[in-house]
Amino acid sequence: MKWVLFMLVMAPIFLLFSAWNHDEYIQTKLRAELKEGMDLATHDAALQVNKVQREMGDIQFVREDAERALLASMERTFKLDDQLQPLTSSVWKSKFEVVSLQYVETGSFPQNYNSGPPYYYIDLLRGPSVIAIVKVEHPRYYGVSDHFSYIVGSSHEYIP
Repeated sequence: MKWVLFMLVMAPIFLLFSAWNHDEYIQTKLRAELKEGMDLATHDAALQVNKVQREMGDIQFVREDAERALLASMERTFKLDDQLQPLTSSVWKSKFEVVSLQYVETGSFPQNYNSGPPYYYIDLLRGPSVIAIVKVEHPRYYGVSDHFSYIVGSSHEYIP
C-alpha cells in the first residue's frame, strides 16, 4: 500500500519535472535555431547590392531586393507563409515580426552598432551591413514555462 501511495505522489512530480525539462531543452534549441536562421536571412539580404555602385567601389544595398531576400529566407528556414505566419509543419506557433531592419552603408569600418532601447542589439560591423531584429513568441507545448518572446538580432556584412 505504501508503494501505491508513493507512486501516486511521485508520478505527477516526475511528469511535471519531465515536462519542465523538455520545455527548457526546446527553449535552448529554438533560440539557437532562430539565431542561425536569422544569420542566413541577413546574409541573403546583404548580397543584394547595386552592381553599378559596386563597380565604382561604393556599396549600396538595393533595399527592396534585400527586404524581399530576407523575408524569403525567413519563410524557407522557419516554414512561414508570405505573411510570416507559421505553416502547420512549423515548430513555431505565432507570427514572426520584423521589428527592425536597418542598413549601414557609410562610415568608417569597423564600427560598433548599437540599436539602443528597447532591443539593445550590439555588434561590431566590419563593412556595409544589413541588420535585422525579429520578435516571435515561444511556443508553449506543455504550459510549464512563462509566456515570453524571443527577440533576436542578426547582422551580416557585405565584404567584397
